[in-house]
Formats: sequence, C-alpha cells, structure tokens
Amino acid sequence: MKYLNVLAGAAAMLALSQSQVAMAQTAANSCIKQADMADAVVFAMPSLIGAFRAKCGPSLPADGFIGTQGPKLAASYTALQRSAWPGARRFLLDFAQSKTARQDDGMATMLATLPADAVRPFVDALIQQEVSKEIPIKDCGNIERGVSLLAALPPENMGGLTVFLLRMANVKKPNICESD
Repeated sequence: MKYLNVLAGAAAMLALSQSQVAMAQTAANSCIKQADMADAVVFAMPSLIGAFRAKCGPSLPADGFIGTQGPKLAASYTALQRSAWPGARRFLLDFAQSKTARQDDGMATMLATLPADAVRPFVDALIQQEVSKEIPIKDCGNIERGVSLLAALPPENMGGLTVFLLRMANVKKPNICESD
C-alpha cells in the first residue's frame, strides 16, 4: 500500500505533497481531468525514477533492477515528456491557481507568465527533491520490485493505469474527474 501512495503522489506530480494537493483541490472545488493526470504521471516519471535512484540506490544491489535498468526505464519516459508536458502544465496551473487563492505566493503567476519550456526544469527539480524526501529507506526494496513489475508496461500506458487505479480505489485526494 505504501507503494500505491508513492504512485498516487506521482500522479499528483509528487512535487507537491498529497495534503497540498488535497487542499488545493478543495479550494478550487473542482476535479483534475483524467488526461491531465495521466500526462502528469508520464511527465514526472523520469524525475521520480531519478529521485528513487538517488534515495535508494546506495541501499539496493548494484545488479538489481534499478541499478541495471533504471536509466533505460527513465529514458523511455523522457522520450514522451515533451508530448505530456501540456497536460502536466495544465495540472500545475490549476494547482497553483487554487493554492494562490489560499495564499498568494506567486506560483500561479510564475507558471502562467513564464514560457512553458522555461518552467520544465524547475518542475523536474522540484519533483525530484520532494519525492526523495518522501521515500522511506525501509521501502526501497519493495518499491524496486513494484517498479520492475510495472516497467514491462509501455510508458504510454502508465499514466492511464495510474488514473484507473486511483479511480478504482476511490481516491478523492486528488479529486479526478469521472470523465474528460
């Protein structure tokens, strides 16, 4: 179940804690489009894998899945980031605007006014930094096993699978629209 929480957080860009996403969604009283959530997951995967490797790499066997296949897995998602970015950015803009309604920190303005490609490196770094803080070392082996099982999926299906699992588990934080 811990891995599902990490995956759910990934779906919510994991750069932001689930409680922040929940508050933002409540403040906005809206839902996240399934396609945008799926794009956010695909976009975030290279950073998520990087965060996992940085946090867990030293505690995992060098000849394990992440040590041997991690870079190849990340590259398969990196190839899709450009096409996933518009949906991921829409998710971030919605989040930032609802957060700004609670507390004006300038994030919505920054995301809306900066060129989309200028924001991407910031988002990547934020995801990696925040996710690596959230991964308990004791769960590294289990997460590696889960990643190795999911790696067989085409990267294009990971976002959709994540949305499907969140909807089937009736997760409400973040609130995912019933349909797009």
